[in-house]
Amino acid sequence: MRVDYFHGCILIFSPFCVTWLIIAPQGIPNPPSQAPPMKKPLLFLSLGLMAGLLLSASITTPAHIQDNERPGPEHKFLAGMVGEFESHNSIWLTPGTKPMMTEGKSTSKMIMDGRFLFSHSQMPELKHESFAIIGYHRNRKVYTMFSIDNQGCEMDYFEGKRKGKGALVLKDPSGFVQVTMTPTKKGKSNTEIVILAGDEPYVLVSTDSVRTEVADEDD
Repeated sequence: MRVDYFHGCILIFSPFCVTWLIIAPQGIPNPPSQAPPMKKPLLFLSLGLMAGLLLSASITTPAHIQDNERPGPEHKFLAGMVGEFESHNSIWLTPGTKPMMTEGKSTSKMIMDGRFLFSHSQMPELKHESFAIIGYHRNRKVYTMFSIDNQGCEMDYFEGKRKGKGALVLKDPSGFVQVTMTPTKKGKSNTEIVILAGDEPYVLVSTDSVRTEVADEDD
């Protein structure tokens, strides 16, 4: 496992540092032939910690945990969103009014060996730029998304599920905003951002996207 291995490297390295400071406090040229009595317990402790870490590193991770760390069929669904897109956006700043129309573009690619979909979107007329990372939590059985944009300093989080083989429906933890991604035809999709608060929900943004080119994946 990548994360465990990384932390293991840090922890295994630390006892070496402790041992080095104990047995060579004055540097390499004239190392003491024997560690001072007061420092022997610390030396044994650091060696014991190192041995324990090396032993734990040899323990095999259970197969079901390893499986959940690998991309699954849900990630294949996300990979279907890879590419470069042109977007036609309708924005309703107030419910029931005429929408503002603007054009945009976006690029999406799979990263981390096919584990996450990374998207970069722009609407030049509004000087709007955003980034999003979408994944699937295989233990919790939910899709997750983090997004940021240049209109604020907060990071938004959404999670949800797919309706059968159709739309992907995500909500923020407070239930205030819902994002629905619906594939229509090959290379085409619609994304709606709906405000759920208030007397009745209303669509804030509706985006129709058309793929113009398949982007290279960065695995």
